[in-house]
Amino acid sequence: MVVIPKFIYTVFKLIEFINVSRNRILVIFVSENGVVQNKIVEVEEDIAQADLDTYARYLNELLQGLTLQEARKKLIEEMQKEKNRYDLLCAKALALSKKALETDEATEIYVDGTLNLLEYPEFAEVKKMKRIIQAIEEKERLLKLLNKAMAAQGVQIFIGSENELQEMDNCSLITSTYSKENHTLGALGVIGPTRMDYEKIIPIVDYTAQMVSKMLDWK
Repeated sequence: MVVIPKFIYTVFKLIEFINVSRNRILVIFVSENGVVQNKIVEVEEDIAQADLDTYARYLNELLQGLTLQEARKKLIEEMQKEKNRYDLLCAKALALSKKALETDEATEIYVDGTLNLLEYPEFAEVKKMKRIIQAIEEKERLLKLLNKAMAAQGVQIFIGSENELQEMDNCSLITSTYSKENHTLGALGVIGPTRMDYEKIIPIVDYTAQMVSKMLDWK
């Protein structure tokens, strides 16, 4: 299982504005790692494409190399400055980009290989296995546990009832965090029976997290 980084931690590379219809702007955001996000923004006034291109050039210089979270903070700071000097072009560009960068901050979690648990005799009972699968599929509950692991950082081991999910009291969870430039972005881990080979699994989870971190730091 892997907790995917929130979009706010991606690093800003490029933003473009395209006038698609009256009062509607298509915003294209590109991150340093190649993630592209499109969003339609409603505006109160019609903005010429030439002005949108000017806004984009200004913002691409202003926000280059910042995470989306840092970019939002920068925009607020610059908007405060504009209240004093009031450059109309800059003010409009900042207001539009602030609206464009308001994204869903929900964290995603991906789980695969759940049926591999059937290979272990302690999970042969259908009702027991059904409860475990239901607990895993209720990702919000699983995410709370993984967020706890992320807060602690590094390798974390939850054995049996320590995982706080009653349906999985016969399972263990081994997790490790991954990061970019010393900022924790997410976590990955393995769910298995409490009798799993910890000496083997712990180094694998730790090594995988380290490799993900190195890949994210690579430029």
